[in-house]
Amino acid sequence: MDQHPRGLQRFNVVKQAPWLLASQGELKEGSRVVLDVVEARHVRGALRLKTGDQVVLTDGSGSVAPGRLFVEGRGAVEVEVESVDQMPRPGAGLGLAVAILAGPAMDIVVQKAVELGVERLTPVWCTRSQISLRRAATRVDHWLRISRQALKQCRRAWAMELAPPMTLVDLLGLIDADRGVVTDPEGGTPDDLPRGGKRVLLIGPEGGFSPQEKDLIKNSGWPKLRLGNHVLRAETAAIAGAAVLGWNSDR
Repeated sequence: MDQHPRGLQRFNVVKQAPWLLASQGELKEGSRVVLDVVEARHVRGALRLKTGDQVVLTDGSGSVAPGRLFVEGRGAVEVEVESVDQMPRPGAGLGLAVAILAGPAMDIVVQKAVELGVERLTPVWCTRSQISLRRAATRVDHWLRISRQALKQCRRAWAMELAPPMTLVDLLGLIDADRGVVTDPEGGTPDDLPRGGKRVLLIGPEGGFSPQEKDLIKNSGWPKLRLGNHVLRAETAAIAGAAVLGWNSDR
């Protein structure tokens, strides 16, 4: 963004005003964007915004648009777009592969992965996963909605990619040994990991990997990473791992 007074003012708005979601292709300078039902409910409810309030729209593909809100009673909620900035796509980030968890645990992983800057999240079916691969496929749209809503909280212009659920065998076949990392209580520290490569961190299920899966991972050559001195729940390990490796994904 430019640093003349108007540009600086716009920068402050983007940093401080509430963020809302728009669809791709909607953000054009001077246009009026009609918010969908979910966003309109958020404006009237939790945010308690009113006509004239400053907000920021994002479409999850890098476009960030400050604008003014128009709230018409129980009718449509609109935003008049004042300007549109295209944020550069971030460099190679962390990939997170998480054994499929049931219920709120997986929802938490999706939400926090967005907040922590994870580039791509892959749900992985393991022998001890809590739900089946078929069931996981029906949850993808739900996880996508969670991931999009999380963009607003962390003011992230680029959406996290959510890969289709896959088996552990398929994942290991897609990722080179110099990129993969698996969490393990007997693993090393981040400084022990080989340098280079775009990291993909694998988190196992609550019951741990089966003996056969441990052999597959060992044969794949993925190094092990220890995330502390205590046994972590799978969702905790995913969050801790993303925080630890997320800042060092280009090492």
